[in-house]
Amino acid sequence: TFDIKMCFYYAIVKKNPKALIKSGVINAKQLSMFDDHFLINGFEHPSMPVITNENPHEINFFRWGFIPENVSSEAEAASFLKSYNTLNANSNKIFESKIYSEPVLKQRCLVLCSGFFEWRKVKGKRVPYYISLKDESLFAFAGVWSKWTDEAGRDNFTYSILTIDANELLAQVHNTKKRMPLILTPENAKRWIAPNLSREDVEELFTPIPSENLNAYTIKQFLPLAKQKPDSDIIAYYHYPGLSEIATETASKKPQTESGQLKLEL
Repeated sequence: TFDIKMCFYYAIVKKNPKALIKSGVINAKQLSMFDDHFLINGFEHPSMPVITNENPHEINFFRWGFIPENVSSEAEAASFLKSYNTLNANSNKIFESKIYSEPVLKQRCLVLCSGFFEWRKVKGKRVPYYISLKDESLFAFAGVWSKWTDEAGRDNFTYSILTIDANELLAQVHNTKKRMPLILTPENAKRWIAPNLSREDVEELFTPIPSENLNAYTIKQFLPLAKQKPDSDIIAYYHYPGLSEIATETASKKPQTESGQLKLEL
């Protein structure tokens, strides 16, 4: 089974990092420290590149799925992740959260990304979309991180991606919960990992990116996940006959025609 309510799958492709480099969020050395990933599955709790407020000039590899610092064993960590889905943190409730209210003030990070996957519900069927910036550039999600120490004395680092109320475009795609990940502009990314931010400073950054800055289009169904390593085909445009377009859906990409494609009878 799989849950597709929120941003639990994303991609990191480094083909256009100029905006983050120009703003001083990342440099060429940091970019060289990680590989492209066309599909990152949160339910595997992978270690992914982040930039933290404590080490803004480094790339750290933290596990996706926030585990609070009071956890003290591998068994307890596994039990926590089984009981709680902490791939995302709801910004609307974050300052009332027992596990996130302190870390969001002290332990913020940038989660590097080039696009993410969301599902649109249409007459009982779920249609996958790929969402990226218009110029397909590398960007950063707002994240929050934690460190817990296991029984062997090893430090373990984890993170969550913050979510906010959807903008007009994502409200049409993610039309059940109407939420979206918190995408930071390069300028706001610098602010997110600045030291000594107050609650008001943090809340000022809880702003959805304008719809006109984003591109969203349908892709081929890929869940349940195939065994092979995903490549660029997974983010290729895929045409569903009979599917109504969202208001700002891209029409520039030519549909693929394949035998055996999923047909939505809408």
